[in-house]
Amino acid sequence: MISPVLIIWAFLSVLVSGLTTYAFVQPVWLVGSNLLDTFGMISLCLSRTVFPGGSLKQECEFYGGYFNLGNLPSGAWQAACVLYGAGCVLLSCGAFLAVCTSCIPCDVVRTVTVMAGYVQFVAVLVMIAGLFIYPLGFGSSFIRQYCGSKSVMYHAYDCSMGWSFVLAVTGTCLAMFCPVLSRFTDMKGRDIMP
Repeated sequence: MISPVLIIWAFLSVLVSGLTTYAFVQPVWLVGSNLLDTFGMISLCLSRTVFPGGSLKQECEFYGGYFNLGNLPSGAWQAACVLYGAGCVLLSCGAFLAVCTSCIPCDVVRTVTVMAGYVQFVAVLVMIAGLFIYPLGFGSSFIRQYCGSKSVMYHAYDCSMGWSFVLAVTGTCLAMFCPVLSRFTDMKGRDIMP
């Protein structure tokens, strides 16, 4: 019989893996002062006028037109991209292992859950590091161009944090529970409710 904790752990693993990966690719980590320009971890959206006197059109693209780590606006964002992206990959591996526990022999389940828990623990650590490093890039000349000349590390002056950053923080906070739950996946329903 499958443990209820195992089901909750597998569900939460898939959920946080999806949330964090979705947040990672969205271009709304930082919102410009005009509320139309947005900057993400790997891409940005800028508002441009279609023709003189015409309406604004928002165009989204990777920094530099195509994805290259060297095109990101600052070294801090490059480091944050590598760390947070690696955390997303590790969380996805942990979620895959969590789902696989439902179709492997019972004597191997404990080994897989412990291994997945360690993978998720490392993922959370590198994602937290990426989230703390990301605001260090607010002092770059690129961000100062859109957020004001007074923009410095951890203070984007005229810009504000976007919903993707908030989603990334929320997903990372929820992911902290995954390694803990992985330690209790062998609990049966009768152990929880006597």
